Amino acid sequence: MRMIDSNIWAYYLDADAPEHKFVVPEVRKALREGVLINTVVAMEVAHFLVKNLGPVLGMEKFDTFMGFPLAVDELDLELVRAAVGELCKYSHLGIGGRDATLLASMRRKRVDRIMTHDKALKRVPGLKAVDPIKSRS
Repeated sequence: MRMIDSNIWAYYLDADAPEHKFVVPEVRKALREGVLINTVVAMEVAHFLVKNLGPVLGMEKFDTFMGFPLAVDELDLELVRAAVGELCKYSHLGIGGRDATLLASMRRKRVDRIMTHDKALKRVPGLKAVDPIKSRS
């Protein structure tokens, strides 16, 4: 199981993105192995798709995304409190509130791997971050 960050999903779902060709094989492999997201990632992906592809195609792509076999961790008060702890622990590395929710979800679900293009997340000790774009560019 691994977390996939919203930036990777954006590249995966937008075939016109220059990064698309780099993330497709990695995301497909991850989907076979198990993928975790949280509701913050889901909302970010929806925002990206509607903003960049328009409301009709954006909604179609979002429905496709939500049809993938995903474990979805909900943003509840317990997760918010845990995310604030992650924020306090790693803000000096550039971790912000959104990233902190990912870390909190990962800890809650005991997942230590993440696919991301985010520089700050790659700095978190003990996190196994994979960037399919960096490894291919």
